[in-house]
Amino acid sequence: MSRNYWKNFWAGKTDGDHRLMQEDFLKKEAAEKLFHLAGGNTLLDFGCGSADLLAYYSQAYDACVGADFSEKMLQNATERLAKFNTLHKVRLVETDDYKIWQVLGKDLPENYRFDRITAGQVMQYLTPQQIESFIENALKFMSVSGKIYLFDIVDSRTYGLWAAGLFKNKSLNVKVVIQLIKLRVRAIINKFKKLPPYSIGNIYPPAFFEKLAHQFKLQITVVHSMYYEYRYHVILSTGVE
Repeated sequence: MSRNYWKNFWAGKTDGDHRLMQEDFLKKEAAEKLFHLAGGNTLLDFGCGSADLLAYYSQAYDACVGADFSEKMLQNATERLAKFNTLHKVRLVETDDYKIWQVLGKDLPENYRFDRITAGQVMQYLTPQQIESFIENALKFMSVSGKIYLFDIVDSRTYGLWAAGLFKNKSLNVKVVIQLIKLRVRAIINKFKKLPPYSIGNIYPPAFFEKLAHQFKLQITVVHSMYYEYRYHVILSTGVE
């Protein structure tokens, strides 16, 4: 599937795809993430969008880089960060998961490292190969005691059940079963068309990230999302404190 697929998908959007866009909800969601981030002075937020959460992250960090491939999103991010009076602490970069490391290598001081590298609701738009490459390159820009946070990954074990309505109906009835079958058939058809399996993108089980953690000799922590029933967070670290 072409990288341009998701670029075109997000081209006309002006904010992130959060469950709610009210400020009080964004503040709560950011607080959850900041609890897990737990410290550090420098932060890279890949897929920052319109800075819905980065605006809050930037209040807790000395210096941040926000990266996204949507020019419109970054324009809105600039306005939002200015309202939060943290624009002076954030460098916004228009780039994708492939080019970002080249951009950072050129623009940042030599040997500059991030204490925290985040990507929220991003993994669903990346293939397994892209995720592996992202982690491999992120490690090169991570401080010795730094950590990588892959927030809100769509869980392949529960997303289908949620999308079919099981969480609302509370029981596995005929309607839910039919919806599950339709979702699965659509995913198979999309695969042959070289499209994302689901409208939400790609879905992954925690075991996929556990395998990558083992591959890169990293410690991994998997945490369920507080605000999305079918999502979870992955925290990767070297174990050095």
